[in-house]
Amino acid sequence: MASSNFHEKPFDEGTLTKLEIFQLYTREWLPVFLAREESWVRSVHLYDFFCGPGTDDNGTLGSPLRTLEVLREYSCNPNLKAWGKVPIRVHFSDSHLSKAKTLKTRIQSKDWQFSGVEIDVQRLRFDRAFSAASNILQARDAAKLLLIDQFGVSHVTPDVFQRLVGSPCTDFLFFISSTTLHRFRDHPAIKQKIKRGADFQQVHYAVLEYYREMLPHGKRYYLAPFSIKKGSNIYGIIFGSEHPRGMDKFLNVAWGKDGLNGTANFDINRDSITAEDLLLDLGACMRPQKLNVFEEDLEDRLRAKELKDESEVMDVCFLHGVQRHHAKPVLKRLKKEGLISIDFQHPSVERFKDPRPIRYKEL
Repeated sequence: MASSNFHEKPFDEGTLTKLEIFQLYTREWLPVFLAREESWVRSVHLYDFFCGPGTDDNGTLGSPLRTLEVLREYSCNPNLKAWGKVPIRVHFSDSHLSKAKTLKTRIQSKDWQFSGVEIDVQRLRFDRAFSAASNILQARDAAKLLLIDQFGVSHVTPDVFQRLVGSPCTDFLFFISSTTLHRFRDHPAIKQKIKRGADFQQVHYAVLEYYREMLPHGKRYYLAPFSIKKGSNIYGIIFGSEHPRGMDKFLNVAWGKDGLNGTANFDINRDSITAEDLLLDLGACMRPQKLNVFEEDLEDRLRAKELKDESEVMDVCFLHGVQRHHAKPVLKRLKKEGLISIDFQHPSVERFKDPRPIRYKEL
C-alpha cells in the first residue's frame, strides 16, 4: 500500500476500522480533561502527523476530519464545562504539500468552523513535525494525543518510542502495516518468541512484547494492540498511555469493536466462537482462550499472594488486554472460598491512587 496514492481510492473495510478506533478513542479521551470546570491541564493538543487530504476519493472522512468531527460535537456539549476555558490546539502535518493544502482548504468550509479550537496545518516530514512538538510533549500541564498513521514503523524508531513513553500526560496510537509485520518475523527479538512461524497470532503478541521490553526498567506504562485484517493481510495499531485511565478507555473502544477478545476485527485466536455463543454461557470450553488464560494467571497470582490491592489486579487485567470487569469471576470465587477478603467486585480505575487492599486468609 503506497502512501502517495492511498487517498485516491475508497477506504477499504480495514482502513475504516482503523479510523473508527482513532475517532472513538478521541471521543473517550477529550472529556477526561474537559469535563470539569476547573481542569488541571492548561492546554490540550491533538497531533496527526500523517493527516492526508482529509477524505478518500469518495469523500469518506479521514483521520483529521474525524478528529474535527469529535471536536465539533463537543463544542456544543454543555457537559464539557472546561470548553472555551482550556485552549485546544490541533496540529495536522503531512510530508506531501498537495495533501496539506487540500486539507487546509477543506477545513476552511463552514462545516468545520466552530469556536474553542485552534487548527494548524503544515507540510512537514514526521521527523521535523515531531521535533517541533518536543517542548509541548515535555510539558506536564498539557494533555496530548498523538496519531502516527504511518505506512510502516520506520518513523517510530526506538528513540521516538522512548520519547513517546517518556512524555507526561501523552497518549498515542501508531499504525503498523502488513509489510512491517512480515518484517518483524525475522527480527531476532521477535523471532525467538514465535512458536509457529506462519501464525499471525504469534507475531501479533510477539510485537507487543517487543515494545514492552523497550520500556524503561520499572516504569509503569500501558500498551495494547489491535489487529486489523484486510484480505490475507494483517495490519496493527499499538496504543500507549502512562495512565490506567487511558488504557481503560482504549480497552472500552477495543472490546466495543471486538466483543470476543478486544484485540482484532477477526478471530485472531481462532476460538471459533460467536457473540451468540457468549450469550448462551456454555462454560469454559466455549469461552475465548484469552479470557481463560487471563483468569488462570490472575488466580495463580492471588493464590501465591502476589497482589496486594485492586490496582495490581487492574495491572494484570491490562497486561492481558482485558477489561476490569473480567476480573470479577475470579475475585468472587476466591472470596467465596475464603482465600481473600476484599471490598470491591472488580478494580476501579478511580481508586488508582488510593486502592483498596486485598486481605489474605492466614494459614
